[in-house]
Amino acid sequence: ETRPSTMLPLLVGAQALVVAPPAAGQDAIRSLMTKHDPILLYVSKLLEPDVASDAGALYAWCRRLDELVDDPAVSGDPATTVARIDEWRQRLDELWEGSPRDDLDAALLVTLRRNPSLGVQPFADMLQGMRSDAVRASRRVATGADLEEYAYQVAGTVGLMLLPLLGVSEEEDVAAARGPAIALGQAIQLINILRDARPDAALGRIYLPRDEMAERGVDEAAVLALQCTPAYRGLVAHTAERAEAFLGRAERGGRSLPGAGPLLVAIIVELYRDYLTELARRGFDNLSAGGDRVSISTPRKVWATLRALAKVLQPEPAP
Repeated sequence: ETRPSTMLPLLVGAQALVVAPPAAGQDAIRSLMTKHDPILLYVSKLLEPDVASDAGALYAWCRRLDELVDDPAVSGDPATTVARIDEWRQRLDELWEGSPRDDLDAALLVTLRRNPSLGVQPFADMLQGMRSDAVRASRRVATGADLEEYAYQVAGTVGLMLLPLLGVSEEEDVAAARGPAIALGQAIQLINILRDARPDAALGRIYLPRDEMAERGVDEAAVLALQCTPAYRGLVAHTAERAEAFLGRAERGGRSLPGAGPLLVAIIVELYRDYLTELARRGFDNLSAGGDRVSISTPRKVWATLRALAKVLQPEPAP
């Protein structure tokens, strides 16, 4: 497979120097966040304008890819989904060459030019994860290790995409921040899997590892029938612990980021940790009606921000 250079060319013709984020693209990005990810919209408002704009452009690219893969119109048709993903890869290649197809692509092109150390590999890894998911029988995951790899491909990659936006571009700094950045994305993906368990089951999908389901006696048919058994709750609790471990790693590693990076990571960690707290309060029931989409109210977001700020201002514990 021919891939573009891992570094965006600094010049792609004379117009490369005068591109600005299209207003229509930014409006569309805000609409996507408002509909699908209000937590990320809240966090974006705490960023510097250029960083928020760049993060939003990355979000829009990932969200549109996700919607393309999960389109109900092609549900159960892996060949069509794979063809769409391959077309999205072609579109990415064109974008990397300086040829956006629409306003949202143009917004991402601005981001790439503002952050020349942002490489194509995380995008390619995400596409590979989506492709693997599309051809996987009934959207099942075999093992816990497979789940973590999948979480890296579809979300840990986002952590890597964000590093240049946070001022992490030197090779040594990237190497140190890579693990925590991936861990944050993996945590978010695991939490999203727990959050979306009910609608996923309605579509015949289960993203909890089959080997762990077997070990705990969780019946697949019962999950698809939205039966929240004690065994299933135990597996949800175990997955929540796995997500918390990734949050902890991201939280510790985020302290070494430059500028506002530590606060940004701490806020994201606290907000997603709130979901785990609420899930535990509900007895790890994410299948019953009302238990699938736990919303985080504005006061809780503010409280999470204050907790994050307090943690960032605390001196690091002695080794």
